[in-house]
Amino acid sequence: MQIDRQSLERLLTLNDRQLKAVITKLAADSGIDPASFNMNTSDVDSIRRALSSASDADLSRIAEMYEQNKKRKK
Repeated sequence: MQIDRQSLERLLTLNDRQLKAVITKLAADSGIDPASFNMNTSDVDSIRRALSSASDADLSRIAEMYEQNKKRKK
């Protein structure tokens, strides 16, 4: 998965419902059961704040962690 600043900015323009759907899909695609976490509005807001302040190095680590987790789940 590639996360660049432009893609991140597009994600952050989504409303909470849309962003939650993207996060849920990413979790499911990486082998995490979305039912195992109950994401609410404040969780989405916290994720949005964390992503908006993420550095390029942070984005790279997030992508790497996602890929590692995805490989372990297969």
